[in-house]
Amino acid sequence: MKLNIHPSIIFRTPKFSYQADLASCWDELKEAIAVSSSAFYETIKDVQADDLNNLPSKISFTIWKYFNRAKYRSTPYGTFASFSFLNQAFQTAESKIIINEAQVVHRFIDWPYRNELHFDFERLLADNVELFSNSSYYTTSDGIRYIACTDGVFELAEIDQHDLVEQILNICSEPITVKALLAKLDLDANAETDALRLIADMHALQLIFSDRDPNIVGQDYFERIGIAATADKPQYLIAERKTISGGLDEKLLKPLPGLIQLLSKILKSNEREALTSFIRRFRQKFDQQEIALSVALDPEMGIGYDELEQAGEDDFVAQFKGEKKSEKNKNDLKAALKANLLAERFKVDEPIFLNQLSFDTNERESILPNSFSLLMSLTDDLICIDQIGGATANALTGRFSIADAAVEAYCKETSAIEQNANPEVMFFDVAYMVETNVDNINRRKLIYDHQLSILNFDTSHAPLSLRDIYISVRNNEVVLRSRQLNKRLIPRLASAYNYARSDLSVFRLLCDLQHQGLQTSLSLPLDGIFPDLDFYPRFQYYNVVLSAAKWQVNKGDFYPGKTAITVENCRVFLKTRGVCRFFKTGLSDQTLCFDLEADEDLNALILFMQKQTKLYLEEVIFPSVTSVVDQQQKPYLAQFILNLNHDDRIYRDVDDLNGHKTAIQSTFLPGKEWLYFEIFCHQQRSDELLIGVVPAFLADFSSSIKSWFFIRYNENGNHLRFRVLLHKEADGQKLISAFGDYLQDYINSGLVSDLQLKTYKREIERYGADLISEIEAHFSVDSEFVLLVLQDQTDAFTKYKWCSAVVNELRDGGVFDAKEMIKIIKLMSDSFNAEHHLEATDFKKLNQQYQLYRTTPELTDDRLCDEFNVFKNSFIAILKKTEGSRRVKLFSDLMHMHVNRLFSRDQRTNEMVMYYFLLKDMQRKNAIG
Repeated sequence: MKLNIHPSIIFRTPKFSYQADLASCWDELKEAIAVSSSAFYETIKDVQADDLNNLPSKISFTIWKYFNRAKYRSTPYGTFASFSFLNQAFQTAESKIIINEAQVVHRFIDWPYRNELHFDFERLLADNVELFSNSSYYTTSDGIRYIACTDGVFELAEIDQHDLVEQILNICSEPITVKALLAKLDLDANAETDALRLIADMHALQLIFSDRDPNIVGQDYFERIGIAATADKPQYLIAERKTISGGLDEKLLKPLPGLIQLLSKILKSNEREALTSFIRRFRQKFDQQEIALSVALDPEMGIGYDELEQAGEDDFVAQFKGEKKSEKNKNDLKAALKANLLAERFKVDEPIFLNQLSFDTNERESILPNSFSLLMSLTDDLICIDQIGGATANALTGRFSIADAAVEAYCKETSAIEQNANPEVMFFDVAYMVETNVDNINRRKLIYDHQLSILNFDTSHAPLSLRDIYISVRNNEVVLRSRQLNKRLIPRLASAYNYARSDLSVFRLLCDLQHQGLQTSLSLPLDGIFPDLDFYPRFQYYNVVLSAAKWQVNKGDFYPGKTAITVENCRVFLKTRGVCRFFKTGLSDQTLCFDLEADEDLNALILFMQKQTKLYLEEVIFPSVTSVVDQQQKPYLAQFILNLNHDDRIYRDVDDLNGHKTAIQSTFLPGKEWLYFEIFCHQQRSDELLIGVVPAFLADFSSSIKSWFFIRYNENGNHLRFRVLLHKEADGQKLISAFGDYLQDYINSGLVSDLQLKTYKREIERYGADLISEIEAHFSVDSEFVLLVLQDQTDAFTKYKWCSAVVNELRDGGVFDAKEMIKIIKLMSDSFNAEHHLEATDFKKLNQQYQLYRTTPELTDDRLCDEFNVFKNSFIAILKKTEGSRRVKLFSDLMHMHVNRLFSRDQRTNEMVMYYFLLKDMQRKNAIG
């Protein structure tokens, strides 16, 4: 992977230079406060600069916080900070970036104002507005379901099935005028009148939207409907400073690609817990089927997502449900750092250098998104990292696209980089709104070629619809596909909105899918690995500061009794702790900056600590020469957003995932040519049934049975799945009755708790329509062989030996060469080891067992060897019908099913042990030569 840094950048600057004084900036500060807090502005609007020293302490402290923010914090908010765009930002030598001191204020109507707008829908119909379906609707057997939202609360609404409603929804899947809709419906005059009433009802129910309903993506909503941002309306402001000249020294950034590469090797991809759980539950219910996304998330017909459909249940009970979050990645890195860092290193006020440490790296680099952001500041020759990562660089830059055409083009260029690297898939933006007071951050231009609008009007040229999106799980990966376009879909959210705030399951799933299989967080602060220490030294990679030094302080340090300490005692205390002159504190980007030598700042810190329990003070490294100044050479603390990207393909397309498609029957109802029994019994009883009842039944009805196989399962209770292929469907009832007779005594005694006849749904999605019949034939051969092994009362070590024998035959039979075979076995072994969270003591036990396993006698039973030859020939033949990754996947699946049949319990653990022993055998053989 070749990592590129985009030559253009966006950077952000606070409203004032950090050298500014309050008195000279007072009038401008009041203007900024008027926009952000009208209530506080009323308190200070008549205060003059000469009066500032005579104000009550509470008001003075609030003013201090506002001014502090306006000098030190570059996060955009009203006019308190500005963004700037710099084209061709990198030069061979540093040249100060000069910006215009004056802000260009882009004014938009504040998003909450949309709630003040009311339209007469009947008048809109008469005016021939455009109509657009609620993209979330889908049909059930007797109704139409869709997502609706009332007062910020989502619900899954439903109406009875109605042919005309469904017809209207289908026609309005893309915006269409009322007249054009009526023409397509082809109704007489009376029916048209009824249809218009129906459309009005549908709009009231949120089943349909008009072009007067808001859109969050595309042309600004208020501008689109002709409402201007005049002074009498509440405003949303984005401040910009135009860049005059200058650039950054490209040599300063040379360590960044090496840093990213190292981080991608030592950090593991952190899959979202909700997504991992969803994959597991999806496979349990739908296996490898592809179903409509809306159905998958339906709380009745599907499985929902992240238990969001249970939002109304008792919070106390809910907290104990679900899986515990894994800390494995963090603990792995912590262990690695512990091996490199002595505890006393955390007590010395000297930087720790990542590049001087050694790590066990991942076997392969993590996969990085095609674009992501690096948020940083420059301090002389140091790069201070605030954040590295994101599923797309557009997440940070998208919000500025509505304010500046150059930024819009920049964002579109980023989306093109992602799309061109993955030409066979289709990226789409998710248009979502629900939090009226937060949604300003979601307003953006149409950056991607496609979008999915959730409860939005859609202004794009080809809107996506939820009902067209189908979902499946392939190789433990969630795959979305547009059925209409037959394209794999990749969601993106070109917004910095914190989507974890949402309780809409489809939105949360789509946003989580942005991160699937990717390393989207490359930040590495020490306090994230070693939490709650009293002190953290600066952590660097060459000249790149990954995390600044931090000191933990408590409220008791500042309020030892009922009264606060003095400013001078505060200064002495901080110096004793080793706190540097400039430091900041606060949460996320809501920080305040302090100067240890300024009495006013320390007094503010003491007041600030009054409402805290404990917090960290973080060093602020001030530059001796700043990189950004205005025309008067006043310096600013700038924060730069770098766009890092690469053009490696990271997504497989539909054909790669699904393989060859052939039309074939996938479902067999009871009584058809396949009979499917589920026999519920204890795991220890299952082998008795397999070596007693099943062979007797097969022998007695051999003339009626063409083929058969079994597998073990534990969904809804441990049971055997016994499938029988008949020569003639007419024999079905006879065999169903007879098999019940064979189990009668077991059922009467309670040894078999239940016998069920089920519909057989072939696993076509897993094995492919082109191979499913041969897979079933192989399963029959496998089952015949396993029954003989079970009848011999074979121990676990011997079962592992048979597995090893078949793998050796696959290698010797030309299915895989020796190097490829050992690579596959190692991959499988590592995967199972990780699944079982093995530690050093576990590997020690495995190695001791391996020594015993090596003493197991060789396989010499002639009867078993003959049947084994049939089994391994079938295995070889079917694998040779595939190639590449499909062959590897099929090998894994067939071995998994073989182990499932061999062992009555703990099948996945036995599979882990089997692969571990097999890998040791192969490594030992290679070492011997």
